[in-house]
Amino acid sequence: MRFIPLCQNAYLRLSLFILFFIVGSVGTSIAQNIDNTSREFRGIDSLIKVAKYDEALAKITSSSIKQNKGSNQEDRLRLQLLEGRANYRLGKNEEAIKLLLSGFDEVTQKPEFLDLSYQYASYLGKYLALEGNYDKSNYYYYIALNNQDTNSYTLPKLRAFVAIGKNFHAKNDLDSAAYYFEKMIDHQALDTTGKLISESYSNLGIISSKKGDFNKAEAYFQDALRLELERNDTIEMTGALINLSSLYYSIGAYDKASDNYLKAYQTIENIHSPNALKLKEYTLYNLAYTANELKDYKNAYLYLDQATTLTDSIAKNTINRGISEIEAKYNLAKEAQRTEEQKSKAQRAQFLFYGSLMTILALLLIGYIFYRNYRLKQLSEIEKIENETQTKIINATIDAKEKERKSIAETLHDSVSALLSSANLHLQATKSQLKETAPIEIEKAQSIVNEASVKIRDLSHELISSVLLKFGLAFAIHDMCQKYSNSKLTLHNDDKGIVRYDQDFEIKIHNIIEELINNILKHSKATHATIALEHKANDRLSIRISDDGIGFNPQKAKNKNGLGLSHIYARIKVMKGVFIIETGKGQGTSIFIEVPVLKKKPV
Repeated sequence: MRFIPLCQNAYLRLSLFILFFIVGSVGTSIAQNIDNTSREFRGIDSLIKVAKYDEALAKITSSSIKQNKGSNQEDRLRLQLLEGRANYRLGKNEEAIKLLLSGFDEVTQKPEFLDLSYQYASYLGKYLALEGNYDKSNYYYYIALNNQDTNSYTLPKLRAFVAIGKNFHAKNDLDSAAYYFEKMIDHQALDTTGKLISESYSNLGIISSKKGDFNKAEAYFQDALRLELERNDTIEMTGALINLSSLYYSIGAYDKASDNYLKAYQTIENIHSPNALKLKEYTLYNLAYTANELKDYKNAYLYLDQATTLTDSIAKNTINRGISEIEAKYNLAKEAQRTEEQKSKAQRAQFLFYGSLMTILALLLIGYIFYRNYRLKQLSEIEKIENETQTKIINATIDAKEKERKSIAETLHDSVSALLSSANLHLQATKSQLKETAPIEIEKAQSIVNEASVKIRDLSHELISSVLLKFGLAFAIHDMCQKYSNSKLTLHNDDKGIVRYDQDFEIKIHNIIEELINNILKHSKATHATIALEHKANDRLSIRISDDGIGFNPQKAKNKNGLGLSHIYARIKVMKGVFIIETGKGQGTSIFIEVPVLKKKPV
C-alpha cells in the first residue's frame, strides 16, 4: 500500500528536477547570448574608435544580429547605429545618414528606447553639421536635449549645448551661439565637463573678437587657458595658447603673439601624436608670419623652414616643396641688414659732420643745409628699398604658392588619377574573367576607386582650373562667370578674342581676377558685374572689372591683412603693369588693370 505513494513522490521529484534543469539551461543560454551580444557591440565600437572602419563593417555584416532576421529590435537598431557611424567615417555620407534616419524613425516610436533615441539624434546632429546643414543639425540636437532630464544638466545635455552653439557660430549667428556657450561656463568644471567648458570659453573668445571686443576676448581665452592648465591636458592647453596668440596677432600685438606661439610650441615640442604634429605645424607657420611682421626675417626663415619640413613629414609624400619663398625672404633679409648697415654708416657720417660743423662755425649754415639734403636723400633711398623688399616678399610668397598648387594638381591629375584608372581597368578585367562567379567585393572596389577618382579630379580642379590649363584664359574667365553667377548676381564676360598666353602668366592673371570677383561676391552687394579683357596693339593685356554694388574705400581695403588689394597691387607692380580703382560709396566699382603680355612659348 505504501509503494504507490512512494513511486508518485519519486516521479514528482524527477519531474521537478528536469523542469529546473531546463529553466536553468534556458536562463544560462539567454545570459550567455546577452553577454556575447554586448561583447560584439563593444568590439565593433572599439574598431570604429581606432579608425578600423572596414573591419568594423565586416564584423557588422557577419554578426549574429545581422544574420538572424529574428533578432530583437533594440539589438538590431544598435547595430544599425554602428553601421551608420562606420559608413560615414569611410566617406559614404549619404548611405550613413539614410541608415541613421531610418533607425531614428523606429526608435522614436518606442518610449523604452529613450537612450538609443538620444544617440541617434546626437549622431545625426553631428554628421549634418559636418555636411554644413546647421539648421537640420540643431533640429536633431534639440530632440537629443528633450530626451534628457529637464531638471538636471547631464553630460550629454552639456555636449548638446556646445554642439548647438557651434552650429550657430558656423551660421554667424553670434548672439545665439554666445547664449549656449554662456550656459556652459556657468557650470562647475569637473573632470567630465572641464573640456566642454574650456571649449565654450574659447568659442566665446572668438565671438568677442569678431564683435571687436578684444578685451573680453582676451579674458575668455585666458579662462580657457587656466582651465586647461588645471586639467593638465597638453593638447588642449596648446590650443588655448594658440587662440590667445591669434588674438594678439589680429590686434597687432606681435611681440605678445610671438611669445605665446613660442610657449605653445614648447608645450608640445616633445609630443609626436598626430594632433600634436598638426598643432606644431600650425604654430611654426604662425611664428614665421609673426616674425615677418616684426621684420625678424632670419627667424621667419628658420620657423618657415621647420614648418615646411614638418608638413612634408606629415604628408608622407615626395612632392618637392618650393623653397623659393623662403630663399627670397632670407636673401631679402640680408639685403635689409645691409640697409641697416648703411643707415648706421649714415648716422656715423652725421656725427662726424656735426663735429666738423662745431669746429668750422663759419660754414654752419651751409653745412646744415648740406646735411638736411643728404639725410632726405638717404631716407628716400631706404624707404624705396624697404618698399621694393616688401613687394618682392609678397610676390615670392604668391609665386611659391602658385607653383606648389600647380605641382600638386599635376601630380594628382597625371599620377594618382592614372593609377586609379589603371586599378579600375584591372578590376574590370578581373570581373570579366570571373563572370558570374565574380565576388561582390570587386564591384564595391570599383565603386570606391571611381569615387576616389572623382574626388581626386575635383581636388585637382580646386587647386588650379583645368579649363585654364586646357583652353586658356578666355575660356577660364567664361567658366568663372558661369560658376559664380546666381540668383542675386549675374556675371558677364567679354574677351574680344584674346589668344593663348604663357601658362604661368595666365595663372597669375586668372588668380588676380578670381580674387577681385570674390571681393564682389563677399562685399559689393551687386546684381550685375562685367569682366572685359582686350589684347592691345602694343602687346599689353587690358582688364576692366566693374559692378553696380555699394562701393568701398580703397585705402582702408589696402590696409587689411590677407590676399587683398595691396597684394594685387604688389603683384601687378612686379609685372610692370597699371592698377586703377574707381569707386565710391553707392557708386559701384570699376577696376582697370593693364599689363605687358607674356606670350606662349612655341612648342
